[in-house]
Amino acid sequence: MSVTELLWATTPNGTKLAYERRVGADGPPLLALHGILVGTSNWIHQVLRLPRFRWLLPHLRGHGMSPPPMPRQTIEEAALDVASVLDAEHVERAVVLGNSLGATIALALALMRPERVAGLVLVEPSLPALAGEEEQERLHRSAQLVRSLLAADCIEEALAHFLEPRLGPDWRQKAGQRRLEEWRRNVLHTPAWIDAVLAFDPGPVPLAALDRPTLLVFGEKTQPGYRQTVFQLADLLHTAEVVSIPDAGHGAPVDNPDAFNAALLDFLGRLSWLPPED
Repeated sequence: MSVTELLWATTPNGTKLAYERRVGADGPPLLALHGILVGTSNWIHQVLRLPRFRWLLPHLRGHGMSPPPMPRQTIEEAALDVASVLDAEHVERAVVLGNSLGATIALALALMRPERVAGLVLVEPSLPALAGEEEQERLHRSAQLVRSLLAADCIEEALAHFLEPRLGPDWRQKAGQRRLEEWRRNVLHTPAWIDAVLAFDPGPVPLAALDRPTLLVFGEKTQPGYRQTVFQLADLLHTAEVVSIPDAGHGAPVDNPDAFNAALLDFLGRLSWLPPED
């Protein structure tokens, strides 16, 4: 039997957004937003190992079963998309988790709809407006390169651009055929999401006013730009605490699920957001 079931939420512009829900779970709701390219496999070790939570896993536009990104896709539009999943589930408030792109969208949701967010777990959000010109230029170059590769129908090379730095030269074997088939579709829309991240700049005042309990997470082996972003964001969010995950890079929930899950459960316990004991 499948661990999750596929469902659909109606977004503000009337399109259908795919999402998954943990089968048979009736615990506190956790809305988990994946990073660029990887899809909901971003959270596989959390959904499998923490089964009593009510996991809700949207397929962001251009990923999985969801439609392509909107023209000139924005992070704010994506935040309203994932809020529609809460609406479809009749969930008033959830703890919202995000990794990379997903963490950026989670932050936008908290800024736009704070009443829907009980707490935030932000794993290395992509916020080039905070990271500085070097990171912005890196992302610009990345989007340009991937666009040129996709225009030349070089799908494998576009995948390698994202996956080889994370998984090494044997990324095909480590990813597995099933995930690669999905990622070959997802990669087609990665430039649009890089553009959206580059355009997102919430500004210091809204961030300083955000009062949601926040756990900022980074992998101790991550790239310097992501580490810098986490600490700059921590300086602006007065409710934030920072946790480093050992033996992990940019994808800490997958790289070291034991350490990440321990940090997550500690945070959720202090929020009184744990399932009741049997």
